[in-house]
Amino acid sequence: MLTCKSLVLRLACLLLCACGTHPPADPTLEFGGITMGTTYNIKVITPETGIDAATLGRRLPQILTEVDRRMSTYQAGSELSRLNRNPSTEWIEVSPELFTVLQLAVEANRITQGAFDITVGPLVNLWGFGPDPVPQDVPDETQIRLALERTGIEKLALDPVTHSIRKDRADLYLDLSGIAKGYAVDQVADYLDSIYIQNYLVEVGGEIRASGHNSSGADWRIGIEKPESGDRKVQRIIRLNRSGMATSGDYRNFYIRDGKRYAHIIDPRTGRPAEHALNSVSILHETCAMADALATGLLVLGPDQAMTVAAQTGIAAYFVIETDNGLSEKYTPEFASHLADGNGE
Repeated sequence: MLTCKSLVLRLACLLLCACGTHPPADPTLEFGGITMGTTYNIKVITPETGIDAATLGRRLPQILTEVDRRMSTYQAGSELSRLNRNPSTEWIEVSPELFTVLQLAVEANRITQGAFDITVGPLVNLWGFGPDPVPQDVPDETQIRLALERTGIEKLALDPVTHSIRKDRADLYLDLSGIAKGYAVDQVADYLDSIYIQNYLVEVGGEIRASGHNSSGADWRIGIEKPESGDRKVQRIIRLNRSGMATSGDYRNFYIRDGKRYAHIIDPRTGRPAEHALNSVSILHETCAMADALATGLLVLGPDQAMTVAAQTGIAAYFVIETDNGLSEKYTPEFASHLADGNGE
């Protein structure tokens, strides 16, 4: 499972300047900056009635900051960090925002047959893909077993009536890095919807949600990155409208010990980095939060099981798989209609 997801999904030719806007003659307002340990880029196509760009310039970063303050594992004072430190095994009331994400995470765990698990934090940290530094030595069997004892989403109970959670173990540690960025995208998009902005694109750390059309009046076109650790190239171009999109990959965040490669995709079932030929997974979903979580979970499962789960549950999924003859791709029928003409080269 991801701790700090690589920027595996980028908008084709999206070159945004730092926080600010274009001159009034340009129909597109662009905002960008740093948030949640990564970057964000937002495009808003202004309606004929105009829009208060100054208000957007203030409000959009605030929304992202609010999400980070609740769900970061890197900020000691975040709501999630305080919850992780809380030794109580009694019911603890949390904010509606945090509770919503926890509910989504539980649902994603069910859909992915346990592969997406927000309790996997101790294993993520053990392998050096969290706030802790990369270990000099690969974790041994005892360390992995002890970390596994602290994991398992069944150790977390939710009460939707009181927005409360209960940990079966005092040392249960929750890691939302595989869903929080997608949720942040949704929060921004929902705000834009609430003020009747119809045409926009929101991207945070590679997770995207788009609505309406771009400045040319066409569907937004998004580039899925070719899963290679060298120069960034586009694998496919996707048409996106009224949808969230997320990609998870194992080819950016990794290290090598004794000649073996260890990627940050931790399998909560084994306690080890996943080992299979599935290089990246892209998911389309109504919400970017669920797309984010499902992309992470299906990547853990590997190519065969991931395709089976996606097909059985009607997920719009796109897979890039490493073979002896190079990269191959598979996708579900729900995803096929979003593929743009050509191969994206």
